[in-house]
Amino acid sequence: MNCSLCNTLLTVKVTSHFYQCTNCLSYVKENSTFLEANLEEERYLTHNNDVFDPRYRDFTSPITHRILQDFKPHHLGLDYGCGTGPVIAKVLKENNYQVLLYDPFFQPIAENLKKKYNYIACCEVAEHFHHPNEEFTKLNQLLFEGGKLYVMTQLFEEQKSNFKDWYYIKDPTHVFIYTFDSFKYIAQNFGFQVSFESNRLIVLEKITN
Repeated sequence: MNCSLCNTLLTVKVTSHFYQCTNCLSYVKENSTFLEANLEEERYLTHNNDVFDPRYRDFTSPITHRILQDFKPHHLGLDYGCGTGPVIAKVLKENNYQVLLYDPFFQPIAENLKKKYNYIACCEVAEHFHHPNEEFTKLNQLLFEGGKLYVMTQLFEEQKSNFKDWYYIKDPTHVFIYTFDSFKYIAQNFGFQVSFESNRLIVLEKITN
């Protein structure tokens, strides 16, 4: 099995289901343990993603605050992997922003993957990517030059946690775990500049050719 981000052969197994890549330093779940699509969808349906819930709005606020800071209402955005409760799009639309939706299970609007965007929000989605190399290639292509991809995911920090006991890997749909080095690799190899706003908000700006 090879790393689904950088294609390096995986040889270091750190739990019964996860390998650590020796190249990009990501943690990759063994693909034989992935949930089938119908079970994955059922899992997502158990999430209580109420767009009016102030706690849910607060949880996603790091992304919405940055978009409101970086872009204007006339710019076009995409809520990628919006799930059953597209709260980011909801909050931005309340501020008169233009935001379209895409989710492979709940908003599979193929037409929205044929447009170009000034910004893309990807909140608690990247850890579900079965093929992150394909996903980050696609996300880069969806952006105008100078556009920004806002990724919220929990980065693993070895000095703070023991990976095998870390809560974030307990979710069976979390199949790819990122580190700071993972996103440095993504920036270098997928046409972005990266900035880390925290250990859970990463901003990737598409490099202007």
